[in-house]
Amino acid sequence: MTMMSDLSQVLVGKILYKVPIASLRAVRSTCKQWNALSKDAVLCKAEAMQPFLGFMMMNYKLCSIRFDLRGISNKEGSAEYFVDPSIKEIGNLINQVDITKAFHCDGLLLCVSRDRTRLVVCNPYLCQTKWIQPLNAYHRLDRYAIGYDNDGNHKILRFLDHSDPYVKHKFLEYEIFDLRSNSWRVLDITPGWEIEFYQRGVSLKGNTYFFAKEKIVYEGDGTYPEPPDYLLCFDFTTESFGQFLPLPFVHYIEHTGTLSYVKGEKLAALYQNMDTCELEIWVTTMIEPNAVSWSNFFKVDMILLTGLDFQFGVESGSFFIDEEKKVAVVFDLDESESYTTAYIIGENRYLKKVNLGEAFVNLEESPYGRPIVSTYYVPSLVDIS
Repeated sequence: MTMMSDLSQVLVGKILYKVPIASLRAVRSTCKQWNALSKDAVLCKAEAMQPFLGFMMMNYKLCSIRFDLRGISNKEGSAEYFVDPSIKEIGNLINQVDITKAFHCDGLLLCVSRDRTRLVVCNPYLCQTKWIQPLNAYHRLDRYAIGYDNDGNHKILRFLDHSDPYVKHKFLEYEIFDLRSNSWRVLDITPGWEIEFYQRGVSLKGNTYFFAKEKIVYEGDGTYPEPPDYLLCFDFTTESFGQFLPLPFVHYIEHTGTLSYVKGEKLAALYQNMDTCELEIWVTTMIEPNAVSWSNFFKVDMILLTGLDFQFGVESGSFFIDEEKKVAVVFDLDESESYTTAYIIGENRYLKKVNLGEAFVNLEESPYGRPIVSTYYVPSLVDIS
């Protein structure tokens, strides 16, 4: 009788290539050979980057999402896209705890519990979790980032910069958690900038980048000039914020703007002007904590595509791009704000909507509101146990 251990490595590799991340625990328990081969197979699969693979929040649960975007030529000779999204809940990682926020850095996920009492870092590939208690307390308007320093030591940044008019109190807290020492430290940071509570940072090469603006100075007559946004980096090696970096567009609070990254090497920025509804996407040609340069990926007129004054939410969700296909996929809520929707947008007036399921949005619990999808997940061998 043929045993599973008798199967050739080539055949086992083909089997493992089709196994979703959420099912790896069961695969590894099959036999030692499968446990060893699963690591090589999944890592090679991630490097190949065939379909888009990432994670998203769906109804307070952490889910894996595989977004297979295949181009097909239609009769007119332009591209048509067949989309086969697959969304699966990863309940075995965090014991069915409701999650409201998730952040991604090179294979590790940082999640915030719905009751805001705990953080959890997950390594989905190794099926590991690490629960983190607060130094004092967590807050609804906390901002977070996860990254690593030059020694490969992963850290979590937590910060809160908020004035509460009801209790006439200003919250100003900057803390960092070191996963290696398993401890919090308070950072001495007095910011001269502001990061809107719904703006999420994007981790790239160990550091995290944000949209930020100079602190608004209120005039005596109650008016104030609104400064534009810049790019701002938090460097996990120096544990400090850098200088303002230029964006390739002029972004104000009423416009749509969000960040993503391209296969761990480049930063991408999406911008949509509220008045013109033109959608721009830019990609970095060089990026460091204190230097950046940009190249235009594409610009499309959403009014021409939809026939409407189509505007993505200011509290924007997330997006990813396929440089080869010259396509962007933007995740947002539909017009009724009842469903999570993926909008596939191409240069030549191409637009396709894909319904990803019913959305449950509670802005009191999660001020981000819009669907957040981590981009281009690559399995990590970092041990967080």
